[in-house]
Amino acid sequence: GATLFAVSMFQQALNRGIAAVKEDAVEMLASYGLAYSLMKFFTGPMSDFKNVGLVFVNSKRDRTKAVLCMVVAGAVAAIFHTLIAYSDLGYYIINKLHHVDESVGSKTRRAFLYLAAFPFMDAMAWTHAGILLKHKYSFLVGCASISDVIAQVVFVAILLHSHLECREPLLIPILSLYMGALVRCTTLCLGYYRNIHDVIPDRSGPEMGGEATIRKMLSFWWPLALILATQRISRPIVNLFVSRDLGGSSAATEAVAILTATYPVGHMPYGWLTEIRAVYPAFDKNNPSNKLVNTNSTVTATHIKKFTFVCMALSLTV
Repeated sequence: GATLFAVSMFQQALNRGIAAVKEDAVEMLASYGLAYSLMKFFTGPMSDFKNVGLVFVNSKRDRTKAVLCMVVAGAVAAIFHTLIAYSDLGYYIINKLHHVDESVGSKTRRAFLYLAAFPFMDAMAWTHAGILLKHKYSFLVGCASISDVIAQVVFVAILLHSHLECREPLLIPILSLYMGALVRCTTLCLGYYRNIHDVIPDRSGPEMGGEATIRKMLSFWWPLALILATQRISRPIVNLFVSRDLGGSSAATEAVAILTATYPVGHMPYGWLTEIRAVYPAFDKNNPSNKLVNTNSTVTATHIKKFTFVCMALSLTV
């Protein structure tokens, strides 16, 4: 939950990378905001595969199946990104549907193409985050997220002093986003191989609930993914209505840029709600897959309820 607060705060660093551009800063920020919000719609369902790792991955074979699912999902997302960037469908969605001018539409579709590989990296990170959470390595998951944030801030600062500010300003936040994701994914994967890979068996036995199948994983994942995708679509819809209502004018571009800059701050008070779902499966003693996970403390449903109320009190304070 604390990492979500930090991520929301430091998303402003990515916006700073665009806002620092001396010319067309508003237009660039609006283009990046439109592309980023659509990309988050595609990556939203990926983050819920953390719950698959949390519940179903009890062996090396289970982990291989989970990774395979995410490789396919990342490839599908990359195909959609490419289609929207180059096809008439993308021109209709970005230019016609949003009523943006040719310049903003072109920059948005270019930014969306640059972001094509991000869903795959995000999926790999979340899958291993779920496995680590299952084995109570939440501190490592938190450190990975904080490292992601720090890497983004550092690379924004570095790239602002490079020639990218003049040649391709859109690459400043996008490359910083990739470097942060690379740090997070590398940290989580190394954490898995160092702490868990040699501990879990090659296959899951009956005492751990049996071997999971890809069908079981996907059947468990898609309702959660649908919920999060429905939540994530709200921001692109808001951008759409704002842009259309203002007729694609300079006022529309400015309004979308303002939404891009302010949305991360508005997300802070309630972002923890999506993460609280991972607490109960990780500590539920009735879950067969938790039987062989070592823990030195007993966490009950009462403890989880008290923890939830504390999180709510902190969010209301914010």
